[in-house]
Amino acid sequence: MQPEAIRHIDTHYSSILFSGFHYLRERSGDGWVYWLPRYVLENTSLRVYFLTNDRKLLLQEKDGSLREIDEREIKGIDIFFARTLNSFPVDHRLLGSAKLKILYPISDSLPETVLRLRPVIIDDSTFIKPLPEHDRAFFYYEPSKKENLLLYPSAIHRRKGQLEFAQSVSASALRGKKVLFCGTIKSEEYAEKCFGLLRKKKIDFDYLGKVPKETLGEFYRKSLLTLILSRGDWNPRTFYESMACGTPCLLSRKVRLASQVEQYARRSSKLLLNHHIRKSIEYPDALQLKLQQASLAITEASCYNQLFSRGLQHPESQKS
Repeated sequence: MQPEAIRHIDTHYSSILFSGFHYLRERSGDGWVYWLPRYVLENTSLRVYFLTNDRKLLLQEKDGSLREIDEREIKGIDIFFARTLNSFPVDHRLLGSAKLKILYPISDSLPETVLRLRPVIIDDSTFIKPLPEHDRAFFYYEPSKKENLLLYPSAIHRRKGQLEFAQSVSASALRGKKVLFCGTIKSEEYAEKCFGLLRKKKIDFDYLGKVPKETLGEFYRKSLLTLILSRGDWNPRTFYESMACGTPCLLSRKVRLASQVEQYARRSSKLLLNHHIRKSIEYPDALQLKLQQASLAITEASCYNQLFSRGLQHPESQKS
């Protein structure tokens, strides 16, 4: 049986256009940005369209194949869902034709040209990004002995906070534990600055590059703690992956999470990082099971239902 909001859009609308979303199979590792359109395609009767960055219009068939079509072939779109402010083209005819406009802006300030169109604004405080069922084959809980590891699963980039971590962390706080860095290096200079500081402090670490999901899942399960210390991530996927594996996360205060999952996060400022690392690596085994059970309750169906329920509250949706 369809959840209420999904059933509503399936009953009252016949088409949806996704702008700023991924549609190629090779992008299936990008979480909800790929899997939300697939969920709509497979669980409703809506026609699913994509607007590409160069404004080509694609129709996704029920078998998942894509076909480019001429925009003039369709009169309008019922739902226009844009993932970023840049993918919300205020001058586009199909956006103007939409009965329901949804915007996930990743921004706190929106121009008047956008607000004038009265979109439903999706904020991270109201939307939990689900772990796709496809990914649960890699990210799962398995009772096993933890190793003396801390995991930092992120691209090596100034926005991800590795330098601040290297500047603040002390060997005494880690107590001989090794830090594993997994992710693509975006700047060799930045990476060497971070790693050089850690070497100078005689902190044990490994840089493993970007690892496959199967390997990443193993690291989550082995690690005592996952570090997410970026300068401003919104609902990072790594938080949900780590939760599914039963490993707690230590987040910077600048990382934003949906309010419903905040209770499962541990927070730290740069100043108190060492204190919170010491505190966070000590926890009962029961916490791992609690995190895993919470993760299992965060299904795609429940999260996407919550997402579209915002549209039910929108005046335009009541007119359809």
